[in-house]
Amino acid sequence: MNIVMLAVVLVIVIVVALIFIIVKKLSGGESASDTPKNKDRNSIIKYANKRLEQNPKDTQAIMELANLYYSEETYDKSLHLFKLLLDKPEGTSQENEVDIIYKYAISALKTGKIDEAYKYLDYAKKKNKDVFEVNYNLGVIDFDRKIYDKALSSFIAAKNLMPEHVATLQYIGKILFHLGRFKDAVGYLRKCFELSPGDKDILYTLGQAYSEAGQSENGYKIFSHLRADPIYGPPASLEAGKIDIKKKNYVKAVEDMELGLRHKEIDPKIRLELLYQLGNTYILENKVNSAIKNFDTILSIAGTYKDVQSLKSKYSELASNKNLKTYLMSSSSEFLNLCKKITPLLYPNAQVKITDITASKNDYVDVVAEVTSSQMEDIALFRFMRATTPVGDIILRDLYFKGKDVRAGQSFCLTAGAFTDTASKFVEARTIDLISGKELMSILTKASKGD
Repeated sequence: MNIVMLAVVLVIVIVVALIFIIVKKLSGGESASDTPKNKDRNSIIKYANKRLEQNPKDTQAIMELANLYYSEETYDKSLHLFKLLLDKPEGTSQENEVDIIYKYAISALKTGKIDEAYKYLDYAKKKNKDVFEVNYNLGVIDFDRKIYDKALSSFIAAKNLMPEHVATLQYIGKILFHLGRFKDAVGYLRKCFELSPGDKDILYTLGQAYSEAGQSENGYKIFSHLRADPIYGPPASLEAGKIDIKKKNYVKAVEDMELGLRHKEIDPKIRLELLYQLGNTYILENKVNSAIKNFDTILSIAGTYKDVQSLKSKYSELASNKNLKTYLMSSSSEFLNLCKKITPLLYPNAQVKITDITASKNDYVDVVAEVTSSQMEDIALFRFMRATTPVGDIILRDLYFKGKDVRAGQSFCLTAGAFTDTASKFVEARTIDLISGKELMSILTKASKGD
């Protein structure tokens, strides 16, 4: 009996052992607790390599390694492994296919293979258009390539999937800015800043959008707020200064530019533009020597920057020319007296009687005079421009209509600067004479001899 019982026990033990072995083999030789999902990095690699030794085409093992390297951002290795999976589509489920395509594309993107990345992101989108990461990264590539229409389409698709994703909203705002849709850009960037109120890059871009959308006051508040920031301070100071220049608030503009230049770390391009704008603002303030000093600084850094060499030559001559200096920098009363002296010099063989003088702030002076000679009697209008900036056709159109109002048969426009091409074309069929450059210098010399 004991022998029978012992035999029965042995049979049971053998059967249980066989069942255990069969179950273990069916489960791949590992228990649930031994799968790579519950192991550290080394265990995952060891597990995958073991399976690959048995079967070099083991899809699951390749997937484990690919995902590991992808999560570690070792993209050169994940790129190779995901490519192996793509080359064997029969070994992957349809459910995982888009994920593999996407991760391969991102691996390509991160290793600088932009064209390859774009190709497979586009392929992934055709497989499933509702994957946020696919739409977002397609948008990023097109944005970097400055293909703004396509980028906008991708980012809008991404936004529809994740409405409050800050980076997506920021990209949309920047694209709309580049496309000249400034008011639309403001809306997106404001929403963006509400979601990420500490992001100064968003705030700076919002300031730019406000300025371009005709809301310069809002833009100026933002730029003024950012002027002290070590990163955004220099460009913000530059933008604030430009707004002040447009408003002819030159003292404040100088303050903005100088504050921007005080920062320790400035992008070289921003530094040059700050110096350039500051120099031109000094000219508008008639501080020629300060302007020349700025132009010298620019030339020592970049000898061919914009028109700096030309400006330096022009204003160096001005600084050394007493008559021109008087024309541009004397007090208002002195300038009016100078205009009175110049007026009769333009009609040397006639009697000139000044009947009216009006000044437009410190921009120009208009003189109306009766001109009489043995051959003619006429009314002449003289406009003396005080700035050295180019005179355009808008000033001349205004002069033309004023000439009609005072019934002037002849008008003159005198400037220490130059006339634009549009200004020269405007006077071609009109009785307006343009006087600048050497001709003005000659007249100023004659006027000074009369002192």
